[in-house]
Amino acid sequence: MPDTRAGPLAGAGPRGGRGRRHLLVAGFVLAYLGAGAVVLAMGDRVAGGGWLALHLVLLGAATNAIVVWSEHFAAALLRAPPAGGRVAAARALALNLGILAVLGGVHGGRTALAAAGACLAGVVVLGHALMLATRIGRSLPSRLGGTVWFYLAAAAALLAGMGIGLWLAGGVPGSADAYLALRLAHVHLNVLGWVGLAVVGTQFTLWPTVLRTRMLPGVERAVRWSLPPLAGGLAVAATGLATQHRLVALAGLVAYAAGLGVALVPFVRTALRRPPHTAAAWMLGAGMAWLVVAVVADLAALAASQRVADLDGRLTRLVPAVAAGFALQTLTGALTYLLPVVFGRGASGNRRLTGILELGWRPRVAAVNLGVLVLVAGPAGGGPAGWWLAGVGLGSFLPLAAAAITFPGARR
Repeated sequence: MPDTRAGPLAGAGPRGGRGRRHLLVAGFVLAYLGAGAVVLAMGDRVAGGGWLALHLVLLGAATNAIVVWSEHFAAALLRAPPAGGRVAAARALALNLGILAVLGGVHGGRTALAAAGACLAGVVVLGHALMLATRIGRSLPSRLGGTVWFYLAAAAALLAGMGIGLWLAGGVPGSADAYLALRLAHVHLNVLGWVGLAVVGTQFTLWPTVLRTRMLPGVERAVRWSLPPLAGGLAVAATGLATQHRLVALAGLVAYAAGLGVALVPFVRTALRRPPHTAAAWMLGAGMAWLVVAVVADLAALAASQRVADLDGRLTRLVPAVAAGFALQTLTGALTYLLPVVFGRGASGNRRLTGILELGWRPRVAAVNLGVLVLVAGPAGGGPAGWWLAGVGLGSFLPLAAAAITFPGARR
């Protein structure tokens, strides 16, 4: 069996334009995370601050990371050359112009600006998906090339979710229940689809790489068998939610949960063989655990609801689990591993940058997950204590990451 400990990022040091490209994207991701933290800290002083902070994280930071790293992983898995530096830089700039227009347009009530931004960002994501599809068609058989289909399914979910989001921003005619139903479909497509499918697909290769162990036999079957129920179940669930057919949505979520269970089999088996022992591994593992909690709780909440619209109020407590526990923690864990690989310029530099990013990681990881637990399960939504714990645990990563990417060895 081939040794996968080097992972798809072997030799991915920042040479020339590639280094500037990764530095640009890392800057975008950290800027969105910092902006989201500032908005949350300002609280009620920012109108619609909750929506803005959530979208800064999921639409801003997560989308940048997914587009760039899915292209990088796909190129490595399919043995294809990465996109040229100018193409990648133009894509990153166009994507972020679109994202900023969406955020500013929706938050400021400027539907035309939001529509233009969504179209621009959508074109970038569509072009990214078409590029991945072309690579699949031209590539030779690859052991885990099937994981690239997760990125295509994720892109389709985002495009559908953005379309619904534009509809919501422009005003939905009809009852309040129709608006809530469409909002629920929008949330599920973006969270379980765009972020969820991309993360699950990446974990097949990233997880054993982070744990520094060999890939288990049979992981190809998990890739092959998990995507149809995940993608198909999400499509059915979103359709059922949007059309207010609760049983249809419930069936879709059951299929999604089953697909997630199949995908997690090699994840859990790998962790049992080589338990997590680094900051990146613990954060990635905890992030996947919170995704499972969110999916199961979502399924239970929908089953307990009499109408689709009733689910909207029941999901309030799951926002911290999805945003902080899953999305932010997974992104932080991935960056904790990837930044030293990209900017370390060799084993010595990798160790130095990892040392920076892992400063105080045990109390930071404990604070994040304790804070999310308090917010999800505590009385009255956990109150400020939960947000402060999660915020300090996650926010402390920002200055460490800024120090790492400006480290002298990373700039050369």
